[in-house]
Parts: sequence; C-alpha cells; structure tokens
Amino acid sequence: MSQTNTPQRYRIGERDTNDRYPVDVDGAPAGHIYRWHKVWRTVVPGQEETRHPSAESAAEEVTKLVDAGALTDPSASGPAEASQTPDHALLLDLRLQPTAGNIRSAAIAHARIAELAWQPLAGYPGADNHWRMRCLICPPRWEGDRYWSHLRGRNNDRIPRPRYRHEGCIPVPEHAGKLALLVKPAPSCFCPAAHPTTADAAAVLLKSVARARRVRDTEALTGHLTRLLGPCPAATARAAAIEAALEAAKS
Repeated sequence: MSQTNTPQRYRIGERDTNDRYPVDVDGAPAGHIYRWHKVWRTVVPGQEETRHPSAESAAEEVTKLVDAGALTDPSASGPAEASQTPDHALLLDLRLQPTAGNIRSAAIAHARIAELAWQPLAGYPGADNHWRMRCLICPPRWEGDRYWSHLRGRNNDRIPRPRYRHEGCIPVPEHAGKLALLVKPAPSCFCPAAHPTTADAAAVLLKSVARARRVRDTEALTGHLTRLLGPCPAATARAAAIEAALEAAKS
C-alpha cells in the first residue's frame, strides 16, 4: 500500500529579542516556542507550557493545540509589553527564581563578564542559555548572544571562548591591553546604591530578598537585586562576599 506524506502545517519563524521563535499554523500566528536549559517549550495563550525534546516536536504541539481549539485570541501570542516587565529582569532572567543559589551564580557571572568588558543587555539566564550582550572593546560596539558557560572557560581555566570574541572584533593580541584600560576592578563599593562587599552585608540582603519574595513585594525585590547584581566597579568583591555569606550560612 502506498503512503502519502502529510504536509507540514507549521512554520517556525526567526528568533525574536525575547529569545522566542514564533510559530504559524496553516499560515496564521499560533504561538511561540523557546529553548530553556536544553529543553524546548511551547507558549500558547491560556495553556500551560509543555516541554519537548526538539523544536519540531514543540511546534507540533502548537499545531495540536490549535486543532483542539485552544487558541482563542491569536493576537495574544505575542511577547508581553516591556512596560509589564519587572525592572529586575535586566539583572536576573524572569524564568530563574531569585533564590540564593541563582543570585550567587548571577553575581559571579555579572562580575566575570564585567572583567571581560562585556555589558549585559538582559538578565542572567543560566549557564547554557543565550545571554544578550554588548562588546565594549571595539567600535562599533557589537551586540549579540553569548553563553556564560563559554565565557567562564572550561575546567576552571577562566579562558573565554571563542578567543576572538566575535566577528569583526579587534585582534586577539590587542585584547589584554584594551581590557587593562577599560576594566579596573575595585575592592570596595562607593556607589550610591551601596552594593555589598562583605559577607555580613550580603547575608542581610539575601534575607531581604527572601522576605520580599515571600510577601510578593516586587518593588523591594528589584531594589535588593539591584544591590546584589547591578553594575558596580566592585562586582568581583561583591560576588565573593555573596559566596562567603552562603558558605557561612551552611555552618
């Protein structure tokens, strides 16, 4: 018996600035898919997100939801308005809960990319997800996605990869001299925000974050995370202070 191939009804579009891929079904907008910690997920208004092993299987799920009548307002499948996004999304990706462990990882990452003269354009997303950044050592300032897992190096060697940073950057032999001019880590913070650089100060703020999360105080949470993760010349000392605070809490 001969078999006929079923035509593919979905089309996966180009990745947008929210790191999501729009999915059209039968030529009409139907939802989005995105990859998060090596798993693909569907985003369809009014439905719970589902997890899938590939982009194709995630898009197939969008098609099934359309056939089941789940999509009642196609216009709602777009990304949320920027005005609805909490300010701390620029420090810690909203898909990561502001737990002590995630804050520690984010603080270490923010400190190290500052040492490498990268400016984050989005919140820390974890080690193996796209992180939007701007290169600060070359004109014009390149913007694109990098993985923290690549920038931190392998096996604690602290050698970022790729060594050439990005297409069109200044030559690799010039990187060290440029970084020495641009990056001057400070041992203490003199910012108006008073970022913590001691274990005791970091511990107080971490407890304040937990309290703000518990009572759902978004404004206070943003303020605390800004002190723990916001730009600061002493970001490296701050990351060490957060680590020390968490180690002390274990004892």
